[in-house]
Amino acid sequence: MLMFKVVGFLFLAAGFGTVFSAKNLVRKFNLDSKTRCDFEHEMNEEEMNQYKFDKAAVNVKMYGMLVSIPGLVLVLMAFR
Repeated sequence: MLMFKVVGFLFLAAGFGTVFSAKNLVRKFNLDSKTRCDFEHEMNEEEMNQYKFDKAAVNVKMYGMLVSIPGLVLVLMAFR
């Protein structure tokens, strides 16, 4: 059970760390430039850049939550 607790907390820490540092990760790795926008003709340049940044940040946060879910399950199993 101790192994479940340790691995679970590692997954939780990695996932929530990714969620909380999503904006910094997007800036550091320039992920907003790799994001697609399907309706570019409806926005001006500033709105499009903000949209791409927000979309990349939300995607990083979703990946972080997907990493933390197995950790949450392991922690719930270990402390049951």
